[in-house]
Amino acid sequence: MALVEEGLRARLAGFAGLSALVSTRIYRLTVPQDAVLPAVTYQRISGPREYVMGQQTPLVRARFQITSWADDYSGVKAVAEQVRLALSNYAGTSAGVVIDWVEMVNDTDLFEDETGQATGVFGVASDFFLHYREVQP
Repeated sequence: MALVEEGLRARLAGFAGLSALVSTRIYRLTVPQDAVLPAVTYQRISGPREYVMGQQTPLVRARFQITSWADDYSGVKAVAEQVRLALSNYAGTSAGVVIDWVEMVNDTDLFEDETGQATGVFGVASDFFLHYREVQP
């Protein structure tokens, strides 16, 4: 059974505009410490299932956060725009997962500075709802 996370990553990795900027640097949850930027991370925030008359349906509305990372503000905005173009209003089959519809619901600018010298990493966290069909046992 294909996981929706696999379908999401495949859609992002296969989108030419995004892969031109980040290559294969699309990671679950966190960017590895030694990774080159720009990069993208993704994580599932929630995944409630639909029920009808006490029975679970195959329909899921999962919320994912896709975070773009870069060394500068213009770079992170370019990556975030490609993430938006790759996912917003997408419908199709990706890595064996039937995705009925993707909607973008929010985006937030981020800045991480561990040095205290304002030389950190810029980010954009974008939230999407993925409406997809889960294979029932």
